[in-house]
This record gives sequence, structure tokens and C-alpha cells, in this order.
Amino acid sequence: MALKQTRKKPRACPECGSIEVIPIVHGIPSPAMQKLIDESKAIIADREEWEGMSEWYCKACGWDWSGEWCRLNMPGGVNGTEVKN
Repeated sequence: MALKQTRKKPRACPECGSIEVIPIVHGIPSPAMQKLIDESKAIIADREEWEGMSEWYCKACGWDWSGEWCRLNMPGGVNGTEVKN
């Protein structure tokens, strides 16, 4: 499964308040998801982990989270790969 989201898109990043929030794709992306990745409208997880652990990525600050759960903020994001600007 390429993308499994349990909640609708958040209005803003809980860390910095930016509205530049995109979904994180886990697993092999479908052609439609790959198109979104190529257009910087989604990001692919850079490592395997529990399906859907992080669902959202903030392009402004690199924060990634899912619901009430989030990772430590590190440059470039911990779970996401490079984001095309």
C-alpha cells in the first residue's frame, strides 16, 4: 500500500504553523502518488517503518507527524527524504 492516511489533511504544521503540509508516502508509490512526489505535493519515506507511522510532513520546518504522534525536528526531516523546492 503506497499511502494510508487515517485523518484528513491538517490545516497547519503543529510545530511552526506553516500551511505547507504534504502527505508522506510509505512503501512503493503508485504512478499517481509518484506524480505527486515529482510535483513536490507528497514525499516518500526514506526508510521502512510501521505502515503509516508518520502521515504528514511540513515543507517549511521538516517536522513529520501523525495525529498526536511526532518525531524530533531535524533538518530535512527524520522520516522524509529531500523535498524539491
